[in-house]
Amino acid sequence: MSNSHFFKQKTAGIIQYSCGVLFMLFTFSYLYFLQGDLLAEAQFVYSHGATTYNLFIGAIIITAVLQILQRVVHLLTNLPPRWYAFSYLPSMLGLAILTDIDRHALLHFTFGAWVWMAPLILVGFVIAVFLIRHFDTYFPNESTDLKSQAYPNFIILFVLILVTGAIPHNPDVFHYEMKTERLILGHDYEAASHVGERSLRSTARLTQLRMYALSQQGLLAERLFDYPQYYGSQGLLDIAESQPYYRFTTQDICAHLGARCGKTVSSTQRYYHLLLNDSLCNIYTIDYYLCSLLLDKRTDEFLQQFPCYYHLGTSHNGDNLPRAYREALLLLGDPQAASSGVVRVKGDTLAVFTDNDFISRYRDYKELKSEFSDRTERVNKTHREFGNTYWWYYDCSHLATGELQRQ
Repeated sequence: MSNSHFFKQKTAGIIQYSCGVLFMLFTFSYLYFLQGDLLAEAQFVYSHGATTYNLFIGAIIITAVLQILQRVVHLLTNLPPRWYAFSYLPSMLGLAILTDIDRHALLHFTFGAWVWMAPLILVGFVIAVFLIRHFDTYFPNESTDLKSQAYPNFIILFVLILVTGAIPHNPDVFHYEMKTERLILGHDYEAASHVGERSLRSTARLTQLRMYALSQQGLLAERLFDYPQYYGSQGLLDIAESQPYYRFTTQDICAHLGARCGKTVSSTQRYYHLLLNDSLCNIYTIDYYLCSLLLDKRTDEFLQQFPCYYHLGTSHNGDNLPRAYREALLLLGDPQAASSGVVRVKGDTLAVFTDNDFISRYRDYKELKSEFSDRTERVNKTHREFGNTYWWYYDCSHLATGELQRQ
């Protein structure tokens, strides 16, 4: 009897230890890697900016609290070893409620459907515990070896993890926004500019954050079209936009450009003009302004204003210009002269490009574009190779559909 009792205790101990390790690994990873930025945003909003959330420390504390909750539940329920993992249900429920936060919940604190779902789930849990303990007494001779005891627990724990992980329904771009914002606040602009860079989906907020990160690196006009641009100049700066849950605001972008925006300024373009005529103007302001003209396809104004800020010199050599400007100048000039790398507007030569690879790439774009008569096919085929150029943006962005159009 003593050997049998010792074997049962050892089996139960192994199951408890392995389930505990799996639960803590999942919970910590889930909180730190997937939901940390969401919790940081929520704590900032709900505390009105009075406190901050540390991803690593927060994940450890929450994991520890949920593990303690499980131990209390296990002591109260005294579930048989075969059903031990079921005692993690209240902890998983708490984790699900904690991370089920969307934009609406940030603006208006609410538990949503959890107000009635959580009590209902807990009542079901209590009933299930009662039934498990009741029917377990009818099978006293059931196998107690480690294999037959462990498999049911791992299956239960896997189902709980699967359900918990599937509950949050925020889109990827929402997480991209918060991660990019966190990296910007930490002054890691290079990492911020790489968040979700391969995705064709974006939001106006995410685009603004990415462009700010590029500007801080002096790469705004160089890499402007490496990202999907669905929002025109509003994807750079929109002074009318303001949300109370933003840790990094539009005014922070304005401060980067030279001066915060006053309440009397009616539009972003008006803000640019006021700043450009003031001594506070800097190189970041100039690039924001010129890039906004490109994004809104205000080409006449761009050609008029560009020489005021970028002096090409007597040689008119433009190979050192940022890529977006080079592509725009080549596209907007005389088509015949552009084929040889010369930017000629109304008879005046603005720039001369000597980079053969750049000129050849422009010719390839024009040739590829002319190969397709069907609009949809032309848009998609050219996007695969030239989607990161101003040429494609100017010619095709308004014709795109699906993920290539405004999200």
